[in-house]
Amino acid sequence: MKAALAALAGWALLGVALPVTGCGGEAPAEGATAPEAPGESSAPLSRSEVPAALRECHQCHPSVVETYVRHAMADSLGTLPVAPQGELHNPRTGTHFRLEAGPAGALLTARFADGGTRRQRLVGRIGAGRIDTSFVATELDPAGQDTGRLFFVPLEWITGRGLALAPFEQAARPAGLDQPVTARCLECHSDDAAGMEELYPRNGLGADAFERLRPLGCSACHGDTARHVDLMLERARPATEEDVGLARLGALPAPAQRDRCARCHLEGDANLRLEHQASAERPLLATRPALVPAHPGDDFRFVGQLERLALSACFRGSPDMTCTSCHLPHTAVVEQGVAAFEAACAACHAPSACTRPESLTVSAVTGAAARGQAGCVDCHVRRSQPFDIPGLVAADHFVRRSIPLPSTSPARPTADPTGPLAVFDDGRLAAALATDGGRRWSAGLAALGLAKQGRMAEAAALLAQFPAPGSAEARRPSSPPGLPPLETSADFHHLRGLVLEALGDAPAAAAAYGDALGCDAAHPEARVNRGALRLQLGDGAGAAEDATLLAGLHPASELPWKLRALLATRAGDGAAAAAALAESAARWPADAAVWHELGRLLLARGEPGALEALQRAAALAPELPGLAESLAAARGP
Repeated sequence: MKAALAALAGWALLGVALPVTGCGGEAPAEGATAPEAPGESSAPLSRSEVPAALRECHQCHPSVVETYVRHAMADSLGTLPVAPQGELHNPRTGTHFRLEAGPAGALLTARFADGGTRRQRLVGRIGAGRIDTSFVATELDPAGQDTGRLFFVPLEWITGRGLALAPFEQAARPAGLDQPVTARCLECHSDDAAGMEELYPRNGLGADAFERLRPLGCSACHGDTARHVDLMLERARPATEEDVGLARLGALPAPAQRDRCARCHLEGDANLRLEHQASAERPLLATRPALVPAHPGDDFRFVGQLERLALSACFRGSPDMTCTSCHLPHTAVVEQGVAAFEAACAACHAPSACTRPESLTVSAVTGAAARGQAGCVDCHVRRSQPFDIPGLVAADHFVRRSIPLPSTSPARPTADPTGPLAVFDDGRLAAALATDGGRRWSAGLAALGLAKQGRMAEAAALLAQFPAPGSAEARRPSSPPGLPPLETSADFHHLRGLVLEALGDAPAAAAAYGDALGCDAAHPEARVNRGALRLQLGDGAGAAEDATLLAGLHPASELPWKLRALLATRAGDGAAAAAALAESAARWPADAAVWHELGRLLLARGEPGALEALQRAAALAPELPGLAESLAAARGP
């Protein structure tokens, strides 16, 4: 029994990501092939050429829709009509990746340094291919069937360069084939992802997800367009004379406009959704606060446009400045052209105000040839490599008098891995944040970002300002007006539990997970984590309760069955443990430790299937401790 518990103790039972988001080298592979970015045309489109999601709007707004169709947002995700092919090796991990065409599309085979192998089938792409394209795959089970679990492929296609290791695969701890694709990952790329948020496992979106998901349409910025159509066709009555059933961006106040864009262009080092809807009383910056460096530097992230714009003197001095002050929302940047951006600069800055001496050339300022005639964009908007996506060149929206030369800063997932974090604010939260409750609210959120960076002791110090987990005050709101309370957020308490568990305080962590479940009884991550800790703390009945509830709420998850196997093993019931392990493996067949323990138990009980289970473990991770001995015993003399 002790041996069984020791084997089970190594499982990634908790393995639950923080409730945060993040979008995310080696030289491109020789001879790699992939589809080119779609061409652009200004010719009028027939109805059949307009994406189905935009046809209703196209009836009344043909020129707007046909312009938008050429925007990358209109092709923000989709299936893969042509399979990318090529090979790359990650020298840090020793993993070799191979993309090849198969009968059901592109297949990815990963061969690990220990000889283990996993296979995934590519089912979609994220990105229109103007700059780069990320690929999405579903894991295949041992029989070659789709599991429906979606993952980012560790390879991506950089337009003009070819196949390269994905940013997360170049991190200090590469994720390999285990970077999940969840509804939160897709909410900035599809109008339909919100309907998938309650799924668990979070990445169990289905192998056909990219056949069902639509790219971003009119509703992404304007809200539900169905009511607008009903009003225009007089199928509904307007609430007021000005009511047209959707938001006109040009009619919104500048802060509300920025909130629309910030939903997808303010990522931060971490962010936490406290409420689903922003409002005049609670802007997006409060309902989905983002953590950014307290001391910003010259490096910038790929999806941090509003974060960087807010550093600009032109933004700080112009309270009515929005993204649409420079950008045409329906028009692609490349189609809008540099001259249009320079005209936007001239709307606020007279050309005579430019004091650049004629001897100072654009190439001296930027290290590149001039792209515009006036030089506004060239000299004041830096183009450089984002720190989180190596190999690309993007615009830093920190507009300033003097810009640094482009750089290729070391790739990293967060802006400042050692410095303090702050809640991003464009000025609307300042009064609330200056109160005692606001400072504690900000500290609780900063702990989120620190925990994501693995700085658990610093996170715990900030969280110590809140009442003890499990106490009567732990879920009592304390935030000032205008800021949603952290204490009623299940994700906040779940985060606190992860921090406490990482620091070895199991009782307090279990209590924090209990607080999370008190806020949301269906929170799956808190449920499985508390169940594992209850078992560790000797509360078998509590652990069994959590396992049963989780299995009932989320029957596709393997985690309650892992917990049941642990419970059965502790009780000395080998038959029940083996049955639970078989259920776990059926739901997630890529866990070598589960196959190994299942084979070991079947072998000890003299039951059939032991050799097959052990062989599946060996196919995934042949160097698992004790596996060779188990295989030898199963094969016999």
